[in-house]
Amino acid sequence: MANPADDYKIWLVINPAKFLVPIWIAVLATVVVIHIAVIGSPKYNFLAAPAKVAAAS
Repeated sequence: MANPADDYKIWLVINPAKFLVPIWIAVLATVVVIHIAVIGSPKYNFLAAPAKVAAAS
């Protein structure tokens, strides 16, 4: 089993600065695609839903 005191050595091999921006771009693209899919479905599209007018009595 690996020594937990040596866990920092992974950051000597993997540079997080190189991977953070692509990860953020991938997450943002995923979020945009999911939002477009949800807004595009007729069941959840609150933008095109008719406005509910309260009946004045």
